[in-house]
Amino acid sequence: MIMVAGSLAMIGVLQLVIGPDVLFGDTIQRQQVAIFDDCKANGFLEPQCAKWLDEMQLQECRENKDVDSSECRKYRHWVILDEDLETIMKNAQNEE
Repeated sequence: MIMVAGSLAMIGVLQLVIGPDVLFGDTIQRQQVAIFDDCKANGFLEPQCAKWLDEMQLQECRENKDVDSSECRKYRHWVILDEDLETIMKNAQNEE
């Protein structure tokens, strides 16, 4: 009973904080997309763009299955895990 009352109180507080902006999450997402588009237009040279550079480098390493190059060394663990998962999925499909 106390947990239900507490959760309802938190929902009420959240409503007061967000107020009339019912699309609060959408607004945040649109701001992030705008920042990403600005970074993309500037070639990801600004400091706030570094988080996307890491993600793009990881994606490239995963696609190429590259574990040996200096650019992909810090993502080696994730690339190997992806390869292992791919092998497991292929084996599971073959057994069906």
